[in-house]
Amino acid sequence: SVVPLPPAVIDRPSLPPVPALELIKTYGTLAGPECYGRASPPGSSCRIPLPYLRQELGLTDPSSSLNSESFARRLSDLDFEWPLKPYGLTEDSLKKTAVMNKGAETATYMSELERRGLYDRRNPAGPLPTSLRPKLNELLKREGIDDVASERTFRALSGGRGEMTAETVEEAYGGKDALDYYSFVELIGKENVEWPRYDR
Repeated sequence: SVVPLPPAVIDRPSLPPVPALELIKTYGTLAGPECYGRASPPGSSCRIPLPYLRQELGLTDPSSSLNSESFARRLSDLDFEWPLKPYGLTEDSLKKTAVMNKGAETATYMSELERRGLYDRRNPAGPLPTSLRPKLNELLKREGIDDVASERTFRALSGGRGEMTAETVEEAYGGKDALDYYSFVELIGKENVEWPRYDR
């Protein structure tokens, strides 16, 4: 019997950098509530366990695959929740991520709240920024994910091939059982992200 060859790596045109907010939206759309053995607080996401990602992308059997367009459609069907920043580097400290409840890219989060008129830092009687996550999540979900962010994520999870499969996703995880926010940034490549500059 003939063994099928894996999909070939395709030489695709280069892409511009992904705006940081779009990277956050992509990660927060793929990530779930599992947070180092705990559940993340409502309105936030934490990690992307490999079985969870396969399930939400429909890559549960060896014959399942997605191309770039079908991956983008899957993303648009999923909910977004602002991701949490992993707390510390050790196993013991990472277990505190859900309890600490610190959002990833805090400056971007605060900037988005203010830009959208949800928060005014000059108003001491205003709501706590973390209480505004559900509202911001809803607005960002409605906007959808930038095509460049979707395509860069597709390329990373498909190993540069024209198809994403359970196998290519497992290869992208490089032996990890889950991706946290920082490992997702590494997978996409920090150099492929357009990080904002904030006046201090």
